[in-house]
Amino acid sequence: MAFRFRALSRFGVRLVCVWLFAATAFGQAAPNGSPDILRTPKVQVYVGYSYLRSIPDQHFYNSDWPYDEKLGGTASGTLFLKPWLGIQGEVSDHYDKNVGHVGTSGVGVQFQKNLWKFVPFVHVLAGPNYFGNAGIPKQFGWTGTGGVGVDFVPSYAHQWFGIRLIQADYQYNYNNFGPQAGRPYLHNGIAHWQTVSGSAGVVFRLGGGDHVEMAAQMSCSADRAEINPGEPVTVVSQYLGFDVKKPITYNWQSTAGRIAGNGAGESITIDTTGLAPGGYKVVGTITQGHGHGTLTASCNTGFNIRSPEPPTVSCIAVPSSIPPEGTSTVTASGTSPQNRTLSYTFSTGTLGRIPSTGNVTTVTAHGPGDLVINCNVVDDQGRTATATAIINVIASQAAAAMAPLPLQRDMCTVGFERDRRRPARVDNEAKACLDDIALAMQREQDATLVVLGNHANNESASLAAERAVNVKQYLTAEKGIDPARVQVRATDGGARSVTSIFLPIGSSFNEEGRVVAESQVVHHGEAYGHGTGATRRTTTRRRRRPTVASAQ
Repeated sequence: MAFRFRALSRFGVRLVCVWLFAATAFGQAAPNGSPDILRTPKVQVYVGYSYLRSIPDQHFYNSDWPYDEKLGGTASGTLFLKPWLGIQGEVSDHYDKNVGHVGTSGVGVQFQKNLWKFVPFVHVLAGPNYFGNAGIPKQFGWTGTGGVGVDFVPSYAHQWFGIRLIQADYQYNYNNFGPQAGRPYLHNGIAHWQTVSGSAGVVFRLGGGDHVEMAAQMSCSADRAEINPGEPVTVVSQYLGFDVKKPITYNWQSTAGRIAGNGAGESITIDTTGLAPGGYKVVGTITQGHGHGTLTASCNTGFNIRSPEPPTVSCIAVPSSIPPEGTSTVTASGTSPQNRTLSYTFSTGTLGRIPSTGNVTTVTAHGPGDLVINCNVVDDQGRTATATAIINVIASQAAAAMAPLPLQRDMCTVGFERDRRRPARVDNEAKACLDDIALAMQREQDATLVVLGNHANNESASLAAERAVNVKQYLTAEKGIDPARVQVRATDGGARSVTSIFLPIGSSFNEEGRVVAESQVVHHGEAYGHGTGATRRTTTRRRRRPTVASAQ
């Protein structure tokens, strides 16, 4: 009995060590998202060295039983039905100098789990055995086996090879030898034989590309981190570790805003209408399967709504000095940080509100002194900005002594005849003309420019305005001319062209054409070409009759 107790104690200690080792492997599992994944093979073959030790039993042994420890080998093959479940067959053979060969075999199941590079497992088997010695002919019986173990795969790149660090088994053997005279260690000819064994060796892992142990993962991101109030946000998700052939359930939640539709897809759109400025969070969850086989993963992202910013506006009057009853053109140029729709009004303390067309108005002076013009802009959400322009109205005596006002002069004319597919595009030949105009504007910083768009009789009248706006865009965006110094007008001149009229400080414009509301012009393609190396050609100049502002 003491011997049996010691053997069972040693076997228990070995089992505890195995499972402590497996628990350590659990702690070393790779984190979610690791690019190195340990797959489960289709078939696994194990060959190893093993050690077998008997546990004395009162129904089998007495003091004259020829007992000894046994060394031998163990081999097994496992076919995996699932990453965690396999059907296993195992054989072993051990040799004892007194007893001879002892062979066991079994078929059963193996349960395992891939953890980083370690694979702990449990198996249960049953099958035939054979046993005997020199005095007893070998007799077949049966064996029941239960045990644990752990494999180690050294390389992710070569997962076909592994090392079985340990396999520890308990076996119960039953053999019926029949009546045996002179064999007191047999109980009615039946041997009940209990053994414990330990084994280590090499593992060959074959196939299994379809079984990938990958942690369920989900990621999501907003298409824009910052938006203006009221703009929609789109959140897109991706996932790993799920079976694409099985149904997947999405669930989305947002701390504010309304999720468009039913929110059941891999991407959602959030309506932010009415939300206050600040940060907001979106959480997504993906689920597949049910019960113990359920896979789930979550992600979160966010977006920030900017605080609304008011528009800005600049105001310029040309000319800035006029005689009584003279006129000056006042132009307001507004910008909205959120690209809101802008509306313009003009007012003065003496004249009140001044009639205007778009962002341009004409003011007539009625007495000497400084005339302060307020340029007001408001966006479609009620935010406002104001700038002022001061017009110096000169007394009649001083006006009579004023030198003749400088003349307006025509600059070169830009043609749009060559590219009928893009009839409003400023091409490279036209840039030569516009570059000269830009140089003149840079030399005379107080001068302004009127660009007068035209269209042919068989064209839409809107092309005249689009051509003039494209010319202004080239001068301001490419040549750095202040937009407030360029006035856009359109006329029905019957030609595919834009005429440029240069207004030095103090000169006045003859009001030809109509004022263009630039924000309402619809563009068809790019405003101007970006090619290089165009041949510069001489452009025609349209002679215009100079207009002299008469002194009042």
